Amino acid sequence: MSTIQPLLILLDSAEKARDDAVSQMENARRAHEAARQQAQSLADWRKEYQQRWSSQFAKSGGMEIMRCYQDFTARLGDAVSEQDKRVDQAALFMEQCRLQLIERERKVAAVGQLIDRRQLESAQREQRRDQKATDEQAARAGRGGSSPMASSMGSATSFVPTSY
Repeated sequence: MSTIQPLLILLDSAEKARDDAVSQMENARRAHEAARQQAQSLADWRKEYQQRWSSQFAKSGGMEIMRCYQDFTARLGDAVSEQDKRVDQAALFMEQCRLQLIERERKVAAVGQLIDRRQLESAQREQRRDQKATDEQAARAGRGGSSPMASSMGSATSFVPTSY
């Protein structure tokens, strides 16, 4: 078991790293979702704002109001574009977290397989050791036990009366 102890420590460390990666992946997923929802809200608000002011300009509107509208919609468009970039960055980070999680899960699985293999090898060595001990014990019993018996049987068969 002492050869497996370092592997158990490694497995524990790999599992902790995997759990951290799971947590980081979940945080990245939530951040991506929040950024996506924010982008959607901004895009919806911009669309609603443009529709509302389009109908207002159809009724009446001065040049000053038109410039304010255009300036505000340009800034709103910039905000939507910036938020779309954040969504893309969050998606990229989430993908990096996913790949890191996969790698850490593979490490946990590899260490687990190594532990299983070492335990199997250890069990096989123990079984061979037990078999060797059993074989040696049987060989000793066979050598030691048959000699006295053979000599007593030999003396019994050699003492046969010759006259009847």
